[in-house]
Amino acid sequence: MAVLSLPRSTYKAALAHLSRKPEQVGFFLADWDVTRNQFVIRNWRPVSGRDLEYRSDFHVSLKDHVRPRIIKWAWDNNASLVEAHSHGDFGAAMFSPSDLSGFEDWVPHVRWRLGGKPYGAIVTAGHAFDGLAWIDSSRHPHQLDAIEMTEGESVAATSRTLAWQAPVSLSDLSDD
Repeated sequence: MAVLSLPRSTYKAALAHLSRKPEQVGFFLADWDVTRNQFVIRNWRPVSGRDLEYRSDFHVSLKDHVRPRIIKWAWDNNASLVEAHSHGDFGAAMFSPSDLSGFEDWVPHVRWRLGGKPYGAIVTAGHAFDGLAWIDSSRHPHQLDAIEMTEGESVAATSRTLAWQAPVSLSDLSDD
């Protein structure tokens, strides 16, 4: 069981950005607490529209200068990253095949650049979310089970992505 732990105010700020429309993006800076299997969130950074190369209701891509800047932010703070993006207010919260395909290259790269630190990802649909965590492998994600606010509230993941794909290996999802 892996969780995301953060203050309610940070959670609300992230949801406010992510819920504006589909395919909003942001990143959390986090410490990985190995004893609790927990990303402890330090900071939230929304990605602005001017930093997006392309966005539709079904896909988003970041401009080339954004990815190294986000990695440097984590490196300079000796931290892990947790990405977040939205699928709007409709449908079930789960990663799309396009999302999973994007993790193929991105997750191993960012983990290598950050010295093997765990990496997390969440996708929201309204107030629901699903999440994955790459803790000990860049190819086999674990379920991110919940978002726990430091004030005691908790939101459970839909757990739909891995249930739909189980057992999943990112290399199993490629068309090659």
